[in-house]
Amino acid sequence: MIFVLFKRLSAFLFLGLFLAITLYLTTVIIKAPSVGLYVEKNTSERYIVHSIGPEGQAKFQGMQVGDQILEVNGEPAGEFNNLIKYNSLDNADHVLVYRASTNETLSFTFAKAWSGEQSVVELLLQLYIPGASLFIFCAFSLFLYVKRKDDPAAIMLILFIISVGICYYSSSASNLRDPVGLSIIYVVLPLVPLFYMSFMNMYLRRFDSHFISSRLLGYLFGAVGVVSLFSLMYIWQDFLGREVYTYIKGAHSGILLLGNLTCVFKLVDKFVKHRKTKLKSLFTITFITHIIAFTPFAMLNLLPQMLGETQVLPSAFTALFLFVLPIVYFYLSTSNQLFDIDFILTRFKYYTALSLLPSLVIALLLSLFIWTANQSWSGWLIIFLIVYIGITLFLYGKEQIDNRFRPKLFKAMYSYQDSLDRFSRNIAKVMKQSDLENVLKEEISHLLPVNRITFLIVDQEEQAVFPMSDNHEEKVTGDFLLGIVNSLKLGELIDLPFGLGMIIGRQRSRYHLLWIGMKTNHTRFNSDEIRWLKTIANYSSIVFENLYLIEGLIEDLESEVRKEHSTSPWVLRLLFCLSENERRKLAADLHDSALQDQLLWYRKLESVMMDHPMSAKLGSELEDIKEGLLDVIHQIRETCNELRPPLLKEMGVVEAVDSIIEHTQMRVNFEVQFHPKPLSDQLDEEQITAIYRIVQELLRNADKHAGARLVTLELEQRQDTIYFRYQDDGIGMDVNHMTESFRHMGLSGIKERVASLEGDISFHSERGKGLEVLILMPVMTAGGRSERGVARDSYLIS
Repeated sequence: MIFVLFKRLSAFLFLGLFLAITLYLTTVIIKAPSVGLYVEKNTSERYIVHSIGPEGQAKFQGMQVGDQILEVNGEPAGEFNNLIKYNSLDNADHVLVYRASTNETLSFTFAKAWSGEQSVVELLLQLYIPGASLFIFCAFSLFLYVKRKDDPAAIMLILFIISVGICYYSSSASNLRDPVGLSIIYVVLPLVPLFYMSFMNMYLRRFDSHFISSRLLGYLFGAVGVVSLFSLMYIWQDFLGREVYTYIKGAHSGILLLGNLTCVFKLVDKFVKHRKTKLKSLFTITFITHIIAFTPFAMLNLLPQMLGETQVLPSAFTALFLFVLPIVYFYLSTSNQLFDIDFILTRFKYYTALSLLPSLVIALLLSLFIWTANQSWSGWLIIFLIVYIGITLFLYGKEQIDNRFRPKLFKAMYSYQDSLDRFSRNIAKVMKQSDLENVLKEEISHLLPVNRITFLIVDQEEQAVFPMSDNHEEKVTGDFLLGIVNSLKLGELIDLPFGLGMIIGRQRSRYHLLWIGMKTNHTRFNSDEIRWLKTIANYSSIVFENLYLIEGLIEDLESEVRKEHSTSPWVLRLLFCLSENERRKLAADLHDSALQDQLLWYRKLESVMMDHPMSAKLGSELEDIKEGLLDVIHQIRETCNELRPPLLKEMGVVEAVDSIIEHTQMRVNFEVQFHPKPLSDQLDEEQITAIYRIVQELLRNADKHAGARLVTLELEQRQDTIYFRYQDDGIGMDVNHMTESFRHMGLSGIKERVASLEGDISFHSERGKGLEVLILMPVMTAGGRSERGVARDSYLIS
């Protein structure tokens, strides 16, 4: 409770101090517009105008660089405090200057309040733009505080945004050499990058990362504190000499630039370290944001000031880039998803490369027409940057407008995309080649005004061209196609004398081709139509290839089923694998539905029996029901284990056989002896499953039919062959009368399963002398080739 009250009190104090400072700065700015004139004291103890700000009254009054300041407010120039302390004439009412170029003495009077004589640019740069910016920054901060006031990272972000806003707003007051405005610039502005790094440290905790070490951040805060202390001493006291101001300005610019460079370095470092992690987009966004926000101010204002040069642009212009900060970081703090920065950067890379050459040409032409005698290279650089950025943003904006508004304004131009969507939905229903032909013909006729759509078969083996129909006797004119189709790929377009051709499929030596005639409006196919046709051709080729494979598979299956005496191993293998998949699905369904329901009812019954008193008879009956439920649960579990043996692949074949023997011994009256030898090769899951099922069926047969007292199993690897032997001392059987049918999963089913893995099986038995089964299977069947020449793979699902 005390902590909450302290937080609220701190918030109110901060808000009160902020409002007081803002009100004071507004009063200062309104009371005294900026003169914007800076002087230097030469060796002759004369004050000479060194530079004139583009937004001040001196510029509009007509003062010039080189003018000598004689008097300020009727007193000698050397007695004016701002001139002595800051080399500035701000807060002066009037000045008397000597202009050597015309050998005359001039008097200039400056307004002490906004008198209506100021220009629109002056008002915008000193009052309106900074004031609107501060209002927007405060609005972002207020909304963020309402939404995330309990988040330390959000509070630090608010402090960062407010610091940026108040520094921007106080820049006009600092130009007037007001102590409060100067204090904010010299104290708060160097803290801005440090607040940013503190925010990043707090924000990245949710990703188990950090931005900068606490020790280094502490050193930076200490350095800023030292520079700020000397700055405040100079601003508010007069005991430090004028020469100290030069060092203070340099130290202030240096510490501010150091903070920004540290941010950039850490962002680059984090981006490099996390470029292949989930934080790549986050650090890319923050790095680009920081560069956009601070680079213009650092390069065009701070750096020239450190080098003793004139600022390239007024700080009010370059500070506008700071608007990027609250927008992006507000988005990062409140959004659960990040925008695709990599896609945006890719587009900007393309557009910046595209804009470079025309920007250079335009900047050179403009500089030739507007070049003056005192023009510097920086002026040309500004022109180039403005043109370069303008063209880049125009190209990117055009793309966004095309994506958002062009489909609404010019729907015909985007009917190609609608057509592709419609075509993709229609081909999903295609079941045979004739259906594909109808969908293609309908879509092309709907979109293109063509006079003919013909489907052809180009047979390289027969050296003939036929219409794509059941009757191939009728030849059509198109022999020129025989010499070119070999060099073409599926989905490729061909320029034909009377239209276009599309390769939509290939079946052995036959190419399936769609011939599109000329357009009825006698125009050529344009680039959009060509691109659309290529996409349609690629879609069609994929569907055609799938249809061909399906038809071929069905034909192979039908031919195998029609065989009377034998079935191909790959067909058997497919059928058994499909069966195993169905077993797995059934086991999962039983486990997730029936078994869970039984457990639920068992627990409810147990709870009722414990919580409610009942008679002995009723309790006995309910106990019987409870035991029955336990039996059912046990049976369902056993059934699930038989349908889908758990961890079969992880156990290995020996452990799998041991497992099924252990379960069998619990419910049969005969003894099972298993004599395995270590296998040098690891079997795949399909082989392990096959041996498991074979042992399962043999033990089930011994239990139901053999009447055996002893069953012996042997398993070993002999070179590249798996050797398995089963023997029992049961009643035996006549192996010549075994039924070979898929409808019975007895010994004949075992035989078919071995055949599916290209193995050999033999049965040895006589009446009264038991049964012996010998199985030989190749070890690595999965790495071999099937009858159709296709590399084998398991059909089992995990």
